[in-house]
Amino acid sequence: MTRILRPYGRLSLCAGMTRRGSRLVDIGTDHGYLPIELCLSGRIPSALACDINPLPLRSAEENIARFGLSDIIKTRLSDGLAEVASEEADDIVIAGMGGELIRDILSAAPWVKDGSKRLILQPMTRHAELTKWLYENGFEILRQDAAFDEGKYYTALAARYTGEPKDCDLLTSIIGALETENELARGFLHRSLNDLENRRKGDPSLICEAEKLKEILSEDQKHS
Repeated sequence: MTRILRPYGRLSLCAGMTRRGSRLVDIGTDHGYLPIELCLSGRIPSALACDINPLPLRSAEENIARFGLSDIIKTRLSDGLAEVASEEADDIVIAGMGGELIRDILSAAPWVKDGSKRLILQPMTRHAELTKWLYENGFEILRQDAAFDEGKYYTALAARYTGEPKDCDLLTSIIGALETENELARGFLHRSLNDLENRRKGDPSLICEAEKLKEILSEDQKHS
């Protein structure tokens, strides 16, 4: 198979969470590499590649044409999901942007609250804010993993709407559904711990949460 994405990278993580045969919508598609690889592999039959800016969308169109996929991957100028209809999407990938922006994109599209839809989300920053919003707005995290890509740790998750909101404290929002004994997940959570310890210097209330996370990581290290 022709590989477009870096193996084991953050976008490969997203690709592996898509469902076979789904109609894919890729928000913030940039160069269009994610839908290109998924279509080349035969994992999905078609895709809609969206971006808010014309320049990256033009780049995606050129790449799609280069691989002979213009008939099955369409492009669209769209601010988040504003120009996408519910019936066009089974799996929705939103990757490469901050967790708060991803949250705002989902909030502006009420039709994502449909249990048949799968959200595949890869926040570059503020992942805890996104996780908290998902839990408190009735979404279930089906799977969450981490990747080490170009010298940094990232996380990606797959979620669906259940209509059952759950309370979410800070520690839960940081860990989400990550398996804390997994090496890559631990690397990502250590990065999160560093962020938390930096933030607690200006907010003493975070000291307790930082210590709890440190203890969890320490315990898992003993059993690994």
